[in-house]
Amino acid sequence: MANLEVNEITFRRFTSLLGDLMDKRKRNMDFDDLVNELIDNYQQNNWDQDVLSGG
Repeated sequence: MANLEVNEITFRRFTSLLGDLMDKRKRNMDFDDLVNELIDNYQQNNWDQDVLSGG
C-alpha cells in the first residue's frame, strides 16, 4: 500500500465526491474506489474523444 498526500481543499473535494458516489451506488466505498472511478471516467472520456476525432 502507498500513501498519497493531498492538501486540505483537495481532501474535502475527494470526501464530497466519495459521498456522492456512495449515494449513487447505494453501497459503502473507500478512497481507493473513488480514485479508480475517476481514472475509469478519465480514460473513457479520452478514448471517446480519440475515436471521434480520429474517425
